[in-house]
Amino acid sequence: MDYSKEKNRIRPIWKAKREKFFSNASDHDTETFLKNFISIAGDLNGKIIGGYNPLGSEVNCLEILKYSVSKEALTCLPYVNEKKIIEFREWIDGDDLKLDYSNILAPCKDKILKPDIILIPLLCFDIYGTRLGMGGGIYDRSLPFFKLSDKFGLAFSGQQASHIYKEDHDYPIDGVITEKNVIFFKGKKI
Repeated sequence: MDYSKEKNRIRPIWKAKREKFFSNASDHDTETFLKNFISIAGDLNGKIIGGYNPLGSEVNCLEILKYSVSKEALTCLPYVNEKKIIEFREWIDGDDLKLDYSNILAPCKDKILKPDIILIPLLCFDIYGTRLGMGGGIYDRSLPFFKLSDKFGLAFSGQQASHIYKEDHDYPIDGVITEKNVIFFKGKKI
């Protein structure tokens, strides 16, 4: 079986499911995403939290980043460079953004940070830590450069798939934070 073709086939299905979950999300869901993040983050003072600038129906992590700043953490967003690799650049709410090499709004600041925790958007995930993204491979190419960072997807609980075909280039995540709980993979515990 051509796993790449199968993943391309299911992407629009999972994108439609995510859009439905997103449109039905409540303020309570936003609060529980934050509460579940707090449960894995511990003391944020001095930590570096990497998020993302949410597009469309991606779970919005900006409230988590604002909270992190209020607890003395540094925050950053991805900047995709000319090599199509993510650099996490310092960012706080209100900072100017510019288009990066993937045409996504990213920080204007040049200061690169190495996050302690990286929050990652996804279309779906399975119990093995495999995530399905939008298909550009940017996170799969970039995450190996952040071996010491804890890598957590942000997703609605309904985005859990029974199985995602894993290819050699697919980089696993450590867990997923949902509106209901935190799911850890590979025995990962923070």
